Amino acid sequence: MKQQTSDLIASLLQSDETVTPEIRDYILRAMRQATPKRKLITAKGAMEVLGVSRPTLREYVKRGVLEQINISSRKVRFDEEEVSRLAYNGI
Repeated sequence: MKQQTSDLIASLLQSDETVTPEIRDYILRAMRQATPKRKLITAKGAMEVLGVSRPTLREYVKRGVLEQINISSRKVRFDEEEVSRLAYNGI
């Protein structure tokens, strides 16, 4: 879950008078637990796992087969689990 979404939910819970502090804390703890950390790999790592070239990797992203995570304008990463799943199951 994005930090903006978490902040919005927290502020809504804070402003709602019907939500007790205990319930608010319970919901916020549950949201944090439900957000697993993803292991990210580089484009080069994704290409090695998939056994494809850079143009093919870009095509997968363009077609929506694989999600690209933009760290900056020049730095991208891929979810290792998603790449492994794609390598195992195929397109």
